[in-house]
Amino acid sequence: MLLEKHRMVAMPEAEFARFVLDEEKCTGCGRCVKACPIALLMVENKKARPNERYDHFRCITCQNCEVVCPAGAVTIEGDYRVREGYWKNDDLYEGGKIPPEPFAKLKGRPFGNYEKKLTETEKVIYKRRSIRLFRKKQVPKELITRIIEAGRYAPSAGNNQPWKFIVIRNRQKIQEIAHITHRSLKFVPFLGLPHEWGKKKVPGHKDAKLAAWQKGIIHLLTTLIYKGDADVRARGGVNAVTSDPDFDTTFGAPVLILLLSDKRAIGGTELDLGMCAQNMVLTAHSLGLGTCYIGLIGEALKLHPRFRKELGITEPFEIATSIILGYPLGKIDNIVDREKARVVWVD
Repeated sequence: MLLEKHRMVAMPEAEFARFVLDEEKCTGCGRCVKACPIALLMVENKKARPNERYDHFRCITCQNCEVVCPAGAVTIEGDYRVREGYWKNDDLYEGGKIPPEPFAKLKGRPFGNYEKKLTETEKVIYKRRSIRLFRKKQVPKELITRIIEAGRYAPSAGNNQPWKFIVIRNRQKIQEIAHITHRSLKFVPFLGLPHEWGKKKVPGHKDAKLAAWQKGIIHLLTTLIYKGDADVRARGGVNAVTSDPDFDTTFGAPVLILLLSDKRAIGGTELDLGMCAQNMVLTAHSLGLGTCYIGLIGEALKLHPRFRKELGITEPFEIATSIILGYPLGKIDNIVDREKARVVWVD
């Protein structure tokens, strides 16, 4: 039974979503290419298309390529489904993704039909998207202060308030951090993906396979250490950052906020810092700004103690996550479909 559960840990047989393009509408602007967190797209002959870097279009179905397209030319169809093995998930979902359904009596209605019934908080929650297209305009300190104050008022276990914030607006310093992230995490795809995918190539090598020693390492990392972080989609995300020398982990954002947690906090810090960060993100979007969580930065800086000290990351604090912040380049926040909620009612 245990062996059955852990089959196909390294490279699960998965169904990925599909990129569908209306070529008559596509203008080749490239916004979808820049918005893809896994770097799966390219523009060729003035039309967007998958770049075929992997054996599949390894889409995480964030659908940001859809919402950033000004012409409405992009659609993501299908869902990520694994039928068997360790990552099996096809039994966890009921049907496909659906738009928001906050009102039972209005199920199936377009969002615009009931948007006026929602609170301003609900509207921001439903429309918020991760932003990877930013204007160069700097964010005033006054707005950043408001965002941090929203984080400061998040709940925390035992009212421990285990957070600290490092705000970086110096573009050179942000680029230095992006470069460190790019350089420091190259070992992840080296250990966990076919080496043919380790450099930016278009098209990719569709018949590339993992070596036996790589499969062993992934089994170890998945079952004992990193668990979900060893998901093939996560490895693909790290590969997107490290395989392209021009990939900017901070997406040209004018502000980078490192969220630190006091590791001695009551009950651990993950939930506390998650609530703190989400308060900040929702506040930023309500102010007309855009954000994106960049978890890889914290992982990379763990390998650079001297640089961490230079930034002010000292005991007892450690990086919980980071957020990039800026003014969106064009309209991005919008509605996308999500998997149905898994709910058990006990009345």
